[in-house]
Amino acid sequence: MDIPHEVTMLCMPLVTGKPYATDDVWNCHRSIITRLYRDEKKCLKQVKQIMECDYNLYATERMFKTRIKSWGLDKKLKEAEVLRMLQLKQERDAIGKKSKFSIRNQEVDWDRLVHYLNRRPDLRNKFRDFARNSTDAHLDLICRTPSPDLEVSSVMAGPPDLRFPEEMLQIFRCYVEGAFESVWTRQGEAVYGYGQEPGRDRVDKMHTGIGNAIALLERNKLRDAFRILNRSLNSLERLIKEQDPELFYMLSYRTLQLDSEIAEPLIVFIYDMHTTILGPRHPLSLVWSRFRHMSWEVRARVLSMMAINGAQFLGTRLGILNPVVDSALSSTTIILRSLGETNGSDFCKVLSMYATAAETYFTEGDYPRSCECLLEMAGVQSRARHYEPARDALARAYYLIQGSDRGSGSPWLKLELRYYELMSSLFYECDLGQVDEALEYEYKAYKHAEEHFQPGNVRSLRAIRNLIHRCRRAGREEDAEKWCETLLAKTLENEDV
Repeated sequence: MDIPHEVTMLCMPLVTGKPYATDDVWNCHRSIITRLYRDEKKCLKQVKQIMECDYNLYATERMFKTRIKSWGLDKKLKEAEVLRMLQLKQERDAIGKKSKFSIRNQEVDWDRLVHYLNRRPDLRNKFRDFARNSTDAHLDLICRTPSPDLEVSSVMAGPPDLRFPEEMLQIFRCYVEGAFESVWTRQGEAVYGYGQEPGRDRVDKMHTGIGNAIALLERNKLRDAFRILNRSLNSLERLIKEQDPELFYMLSYRTLQLDSEIAEPLIVFIYDMHTTILGPRHPLSLVWSRFRHMSWEVRARVLSMMAINGAQFLGTRLGILNPVVDSALSSTTIILRSLGETNGSDFCKVLSMYATAAETYFTEGDYPRSCECLLEMAGVQSRARHYEPARDALARAYYLIQGSDRGSGSPWLKLELRYYELMSSLFYECDLGQVDEALEYEYKAYKHAEEHFQPGNVRSLRAIRNLIHRCRRAGREEDAEKWCETLLAKTLENEDV
């Protein structure tokens, strides 16, 4: 997976109108601005440019100066501060004490003070009067004796597996909040990247293509699997430029499903593409950079943390049934199940979110959304192996589906399909002895998708993949092979369209 040389840096304008950063966005990026301005000693113009290009934070230079001053990051030495440091150093030198100064929590290099005095020789004439009348009351100045140098630092950085999760969570949180304000576009209850709805369709197509490749890899059909995988990745450059909010969750979750021999070079490829298109300092580039050095388990844990954090932020603004929120929550629960952590607080939090929303929508008379929440809740309970509550939620959902109008274009058609999929999953996971019932419901899902949606659509392909998986796990190799051939045929039909 060589990076194509013709890929160029994204040069289209990031936003139109450049909406200025809100207080929440400023606070989220405060540590980054502090690091750039104070620790890396970049000038204000450089900081402003980096925050615009890499973090989508837009503000005037005056706004930056106001924030920097309010955060105590102002680098300029003031006359009273210089005179007071001179006085303190003179007094401490007389008794043999070394001195180290900090102003507004910033350490002051003595050479900097000498440079200030060389530019202001008149201050030496003011020093005598200042020494008689000086006070520290209005100065944010600290003078201390420096600690002796030790061979081993008293503060040691932890190993990468301990440092990276918190770093990545902060980086990703800032990206989501900044992108929500200035990159992503809301259309009704939906939220898209630069590609709008067609861009989301492209993400769905890639998601389906990689899923098909994974199913074929499990059947050892390597040639077809890699052909489909490579074809799916052909659109990655465009999708990264469009920054659809679902892309990150889709790519990161799919890499967890692949064997390490394929996943590791794929992660490097995804990282290289991000740095080439968005730049090495873009938050998404930084996240993928850290993913390269993580074990599967650590990567899974970090992704679940990032997904639940993003879902909570977007859920309060877009609703729990927004596709991006649903994608994040689905990734979270599947990963937590694979880690054996379905009894933890995050899993319970997701269940509670769906249960509360289901009751709220039902009370408001919004039965389709109440049904959708019940179905999602049943899926989460099934992953946690809470089979009886899952059955109850599915029974309530089916009651609503039965009493609905399922004419052409009705939202109930998608809910009916989801019901069949979840019933298949429940029978399959609850008791492998009921594999016939599981296959029957999955076949219903496939026929329903073929009848009510475009043939070969992502829903029918998903049903075929599930049929392959269930047949294979049940030892029905002949049936699995038949469905594998069906998947290949449907995929080829879609490629020809």
